[in-house]
Amino acid sequence: MKISYRTIDVLKRKYTGTSQFYFSMFRYTESMDFALHTEKTDLLKCLLSSEEFNEEYADFLPVHVDELDQATLLNRYEFEGSLIGMFLQGTCTEPVVADEIEARELAQALLSDLRVELDQWVVFKLGNPGWSKASMEATLSCFYIVFYATRRCWFILGFEDVY
Repeated sequence: MKISYRTIDVLKRKYTGTSQFYFSMFRYTESMDFALHTEKTDLLKCLLSSEEFNEEYADFLPVHVDELDQATLLNRYEFEGSLIGMFLQGTCTEPVVADEIEARELAQALLSDLRVELDQWVVFKLGNPGWSKASMEATLSCFYIVFYATRRCWFILGFEDVY
């Protein structure tokens, strides 16, 4: 899967200085047949307990799997709208975008850069800060876990601000 990191780089710059922005893509190597045929939150738990996640995001450990049942499953329009909301919210002390038009353009550019049909994704929003140690310590945080089944890859996107 080939993606452009242009918008990711823009987001990193917008969140730098006042918060921490996260974007990582992983190829999942373990068998996932069981997770794809059970509850969607089982898939989320499988991804967040993977070696790949544990190596990249050791600061987030432990992940509180009981809290993952409260994750929200988003469709493509809800995901885009949620990204717009995250950009409009900004950090604890700084705006990320000037207005709704800029937020919409940024969300659409990000989704375009990722170059995947959104219908093929399973998107989780981790709105409950209790899902990880790092998010519990943050004053403000928002994270998405996106799984692309046909390519067996997934990514984490989000930010945290400890004010």
